[in-house]
Amino acid sequence: MGELLQIKDVSYSYHNLDGETLALKDVSFHVNDGEFLAIVGPSGCGKSTLLSLIAGLIRPDNGDINIENKNIKFSGKNIGYMLQKDHLLEWRSTLKNLTLGLEIQHKLTDSSYVLINDMLSTYGLITFKNAKPSELSGGMRQRAALIRTLLLEPDILLLDEPFSALDYQTRLEVADDIWSIIRKEKKTAILITHDISEAVSMADRIIVLTKRPGTVKSIIEVNLTVEDKTPFRSRSAPEFKDYFNLIWKELNHNEIN
Repeated sequence: MGELLQIKDVSYSYHNLDGETLALKDVSFHVNDGEFLAIVGPSGCGKSTLLSLIAGLIRPDNGDINIENKNIKFSGKNIGYMLQKDHLLEWRSTLKNLTLGLEIQHKLTDSSYVLINDMLSTYGLITFKNAKPSELSGGMRQRAALIRTLLLEPDILLLDEPFSALDYQTRLEVADDIWSIIRKEKKTAILITHDISEAVSMADRIIVLTKRPGTVKSIIEVNLTVEDKTPFRSRSAPEFKDYFNLIWKELNHNEIN
């Protein structure tokens, strides 16, 4: 896998009437093509700010963010952003929610509906395509939100704690669903999470950030011995607890110092 995304010496500060708050300082890492990367760190360390920078919603004060060695503004690549809430519109059906992004970008065609129906069938939502969001379970809503994002053909998918609003059992099920969809569609993904188990079970590598101002403390490559890997099965891997304890110690050290 070649490098797709390069983050080099990125810093960012928030400004308000009380002054300047340095959120991120000299952050550097890369993401490989097809990789599932997780980012963990103490609350307020700048994880979501980092995703906003990668998405191009805000610009860094210093440093560079490149896709295939080109500045993100000129890379010609698409970045999909999946937020904590699914933001499905209650007055639109599942089908109409999925077409929303394509409608906004004036890309909705007859062939789009063929693809949408295929994805609805593949990911278990075809019988709910005319249902309103209130008729869907939390897991179904998250699957619909992911399909809506994937229809825009993103080269990089940003996931900002997409399971945080779900109960624990549903969270485990949806993590399997979302991970499997991303793997099947061969997408590059970056996941922000507070859940260490979630990071270990889903990611190829994990970046641990320090407390604010966030900078890269460590980068951990995850290799779990598990057949027919899914996030749920990964939790039973013999190495799982070792990775969990390692990251726990890193984060606890951040809190103490």
